[in-house]
Amino acid sequence: MTPASQTQPEVNKEERKPTSRTSKYDIPSANIEEYLEAIFRLLQNDKEYAKTGELAEVLHVKPASVTQMVQKLAEKKYLKYEKSKGVRLTTKGRKLALDVLRRHRIAERLLVDLLGVSWEEAHDVACKWEHMLSPELCNKVLEKLEEPVTCPHGNPIPDSDGTVTPLPELTLVDLEQGETAIIDCISDENVDLLRMMSSMGMLPGETVRIVQISPVGDTLLIEVGTAHFALSAKLAKRVRVHREVAE
Repeated sequence: MTPASQTQPEVNKEERKPTSRTSKYDIPSANIEEYLEAIFRLLQNDKEYAKTGELAEVLHVKPASVTQMVQKLAEKKYLKYEKSKGVRLTTKGRKLALDVLRRHRIAERLLVDLLGVSWEEAHDVACKWEHMLSPELCNKVLEKLEEPVTCPHGNPIPDSDGTVTPLPELTLVDLEQGETAIIDCISDENVDLLRMMSSMGMLPGETVRIVQISPVGDTLLIEVGTAHFALSAKLAKRVRVHREVAE
């Protein structure tokens, strides 16, 4: 009997290699999504470029790892990288970043409104859930919650078509001593910052008054309800507000 190996055509080794799903369909990984989302968050704070050092701090990774990743993302046309300035998103990168952000903020609403998770804990959990939510599930959550337009921290939920309402321009540091304003959102969703703001009662919809501004402007004494707190100007810039309209 002729051996089977002699009757079968020889197969090239390269043909036996499985085709990578990622390389074939260019499906973004969770890591890529996290980078683009982080870049968008940095850029929304009135910046033209996001520094790689800032990304390393936000994502808790080494600067060298950030440099390697942004170079990879630049090759995939998600962003433009200039060593002296930092990174900015391309149209392709911004579209994906907003899609991830939409999933993230809808996940936060699901966690807080339906499951009763605290708003600071919800941010961390949503960072994991955002990679698993499908567009259909996102729509069902929004319908169930009667179409909220912001996350629990007051930041706008991007539309499914990739548009998003700009953040309010006014922050606490823009107010004069004695002025009163309504909190719109906490634009930096850092867990420690959210926990601190929650303990101070600095939630969207609450009224805050500037009691005193330090002579050099680096510290604000604020009033929320009947309590007074000292807040650095750096953190106060993360609180977006609007002035009360007199009736």
